[in-house]
Amino acid sequence: MKIAIVSDIHSNLEALLAVLKKIESEKVSKIYCLGDIVGYGPNPNECIDIIRSVSNNVVMGNHDSAVLGQTSTALFNQYAKKSTEVTRKMLSDDNLQYLSTLPLQIKKESMLFTHATPKDPSKWNYLTTLGAAKENFLSFSEDICFIGHSHRSEVFRNHDGRLIINSGSVGQPRDGNSKACFSIFDTETYKFQFLRVEYDLESVYMKIKKSELDNFLGERLFIGK
Repeated sequence: MKIAIVSDIHSNLEALLAVLKKIESEKVSKIYCLGDIVGYGPNPNECIDIIRSVSNNVVMGNHDSAVLGQTSTALFNQYAKKSTEVTRKMLSDDNLQYLSTLPLQIKKESMLFTHATPKDPSKWNYLTTLGAAKENFLSFSEDICFIGHSHRSEVFRNHDGRLIINSGSVGQPRDGNSKACFSIFDTETYKFQFLRVEYDLESVYMKIKKSELDNFLGERLFIGK
């Protein structure tokens, strides 16, 4: 069975639609969403509505938690803080309620899905080094853990063959590539691949520019940083 893993959509409707179109062509059986559906972008309600319609396997991200007031924004930068406030005002009561129901982790057979780290998932730490990976491998027993949060696609392999796979970001990549990123995994062959998809960056930028969000959040999309 082929599954698609999407993460860090960040209210970027154009990127999400482009990714879903590509997923459809890949004949995927299930879609897993690793959180941060909202934040930074101009279309939080639309992105939540779409994810609700295509996936029953969704975990909470730190920006989802922040708009609910469950996670402090004290360590957020100025752009993230403001976008949290703007997003909170934009979201419908129904979608706020939906976000509040999301779990921090989902376990499916030999796979674990979480937004930031398998260890202490509510602390929203980053897993970007071998040292952090080694520490986190001790906290789960599944063959594979899928994560997001850093907006960079990456793979860590343990000595016993287990994997931590970061699926990158759909709506705000930060690896120097402006294309939307997601991954596909075959649960039978254990083969996985990262896919990049072009989308209408200009449309997203113009919507951000016309909103209460900082222009920088649109400008950075063009350079993937």
